[in-house]
Amino acid sequence: MDPPHFVISLGSSEMTTAHAWGFVLNGVIGERVRIEVDISQGLPSVGVIGLADTTIGESRWRIRSAFSNSDAQWPSARMTIALSPADLPKQGSGLDLAIAAAILAATGQAGIRENTAFIGELGLDGSVRGVRGAIAAAAAARRSGLTCVVVSGDNAREVSSIPGLSVIIIRDLVHLIEVLAGRDQSAEMPESSVLPALDVEPDLADVRGHAYARFALEVAAAGGHHVSMLGAPGVGKTLLARRLPGLLPDLGEADSIDVTTIHSLAGRLLSGTGLVTRPPLAAPHHSATPPAMTGTARGRQVTPGVLTMAHGGVLFMDEAPEFSRHVLEVMREPIETGSIMVTRAAGVIELPARFQLILASNPCPCGHAIGRGDLCTCTSLTRRRYAERLSGPLMDRVDVRVVVTRPSEAELLATTAGESSAVVAARVAEARDRAALRFAECGWSVNSAIPTRALRGDFAPTSDAVDLLRTAEQGALSLRGSDRVLRVAWTIADCLGADRPDADHVSTALGLRGELVSR
Repeated sequence: MDPPHFVISLGSSEMTTAHAWGFVLNGVIGERVRIEVDISQGLPSVGVIGLADTTIGESRWRIRSAFSNSDAQWPSARMTIALSPADLPKQGSGLDLAIAAAILAATGQAGIRENTAFIGELGLDGSVRGVRGAIAAAAAARRSGLTCVVVSGDNAREVSSIPGLSVIIIRDLVHLIEVLAGRDQSAEMPESSVLPALDVEPDLADVRGHAYARFALEVAAAGGHHVSMLGAPGVGKTLLARRLPGLLPDLGEADSIDVTTIHSLAGRLLSGTGLVTRPPLAAPHHSATPPAMTGTARGRQVTPGVLTMAHGGVLFMDEAPEFSRHVLEVMREPIETGSIMVTRAAGVIELPARFQLILASNPCPCGHAIGRGDLCTCTSLTRRRYAERLSGPLMDRVDVRVVVTRPSEAELLATTAGESSAVVAARVAEARDRAALRFAECGWSVNSAIPTRALRGDFAPTSDAVDLLRTAEQGALSLRGSDRVLRVAWTIADCLGADRPDADHVSTALGLRGELVSR
């Protein structure tokens, strides 16, 4: 026989309450929710209040079935579930476990410690399932002073990456009761169990020749600058661009949490994966649409776009002129601000989008308008229209512009490999350390983030460099372009160990931008 299923029946004067902590997502940020359960006299019913969406409203049926199939006691009384703060819109199934824990506490079947958060979805059979964005909820739990999180095995590895949190892995509702009652102490994981990266990044040693383009990539990596590469098809633009992430230093703790959260929300964080510590590479196809780039939102539930997926790393747009004009122009604001605003009827959600941009382009549709262009079959009008697909305002935001040419036969036949990514990355790290030390009290850490006022004030170059820059400004160089040249000059000075940019550094920066100025 099946074991009998018990219910709690309350007397006319009896009332019990309990609460538990859960979390919902607001964009990519976790928001703490206090789940309060009140069981009082009245006809058996369950009410959920507090701006809950349909998914959360349906949780009462999932939880009741989970209780029934786990032989837990379901109250035969009037039950009110309040989600606080009441004015915060809430959606998703991640509150199931917290609601179930609060009901267990209110019915006296288990006790809950005040410092514990619950993150997970319940199946009808009582099993606990993982949810997207669990790491954002765990990070919010730590910020709010909680020290323990209860999750499923699907989310355990990513959540355990948050320092200062103890993680308890729950299989099902029966296991939750055992753990909360103190009868199972084996479910706790060690803190900060960060897995090493498994993917092997492409090595710069695979690139033959292209000394100038390699130098440009090193400068871009050291200062966080955007890059444009122009060259014939098959000359090595993609080969070079995909090696930029390998030159960048590991992500800091805050960026690692943000990037891991973004990948978790997008459903691209594999089960068992820990904290993402390496800068990501996002390389969309040229058929991508504006919503695919910016992200989409249904209520407060966000699906990150390509710009957000590149946060903390590199956005590589191969065959850049083939992208639609709307897609190219939508990048202008994120390049400046490092974030993107997704505006919908439910409200405005801000998503992080701080990345390094690499544009790879052919000089014309046939790809042969390089040098004398003897092999080019395009008309001058076709070439001009093709080049105009990358607008002036967009290209003005690109600091480093390189023409990539075919390596010589001697370079292609050389048996000695060039410098590896590890060697170049070590120099990049040294240059970034110099910049970080210089900007220790300024609020930024890389040269590409120096504000305009500082470039003309405390971080102005030498007088001869100023004179050279003024000469360039009398030509086609815009004021925004002038600021970007100065930022690149600071990076070149850091790479060479100089204290302040001089005329040589500014001249090199102008050359990297494609500006020729006589001295």
